[in-house]
Amino acid sequence: MLPQSQSPRRHRPRLTLKIMLYALFDVTGMILLSSGALWLTRGQALFVVGWPSSTAGAVAMTVAGLVLMVWAAGRILRELLQAPGDRSEDGS
Repeated sequence: MLPQSQSPRRHRPRLTLKIMLYALFDVTGMILLSSGALWLTRGQALFVVGWPSSTAGAVAMTVAGLVLMVWAAGRILRELLQAPGDRSEDGS
């Protein structure tokens, strides 16, 4: 066992406004995906009656939700993996 002075320190990620906004996009993607998938499987809307109203709309919602979820999850991981001293000023 390593002495306490030599033990590796674990970095605890901070919850920032950027991460919370990306999480909001992720939840929106989940809702779109589940709404479109429910309409495709059962023909009924999840939250808003009559939306989506067609198979094409449901497929578009499902694809958009999946893309939004993958994008937001990637951005969240990118933010969490950045070291605190490595953050650039331009936000990229």
